[in-house]
Amino acid sequence: MEMMDSLKKICLENNNIKDRGAIALAKCLEENDTMLSIYLENNAIGRDGAVALGEMFSNKFKLSKLNINSNPIGDEGFKSIANGLTEIETLRNFTMADCNLSHASIPYLSKCL
Repeated sequence: MEMMDSLKKICLENNNIKDRGAIALAKCLEENDTMLSIYLENNAIGRDGAVALGEMFSNKFKLSKLNINSNPIGDEGFKSIANGLTEIETLRNFTMADCNLSHASIPYLSKCL
C-alpha cells in the first residue's frame, strides 16, 4: 500500500457513498499519515459513517482541509468528528454546511477549534 501511504488528497463529492462507504474509506485511510485534504460533500453520510471518520481523523495530524457539507451526520456524528479533529493543529479549512446539526453541536465545535 505504498501509494496509499503518500496520498495527500481525496475528493469523493457527490458519490452517495453513505455510511458503508465512509466506514470503508476510514478503514482504507487509517494508516495514511500524509493526508492533507478530504472532500466528502453530498454523500449521504450519517452518524455511523461519521463515527468511523472521526476515529480515522484522530490519526491525521497534517490534515489541512476537510469538507463534509451536505451529509446528514447529525449531532452524534459530529461529536465523533469533532473529537477526531481535536489534536489536529494544521486544519485550516473545515466546511460542514447542511449537516443536520443543532445547538447541541456547538460545544463539540468549540472543543475542536
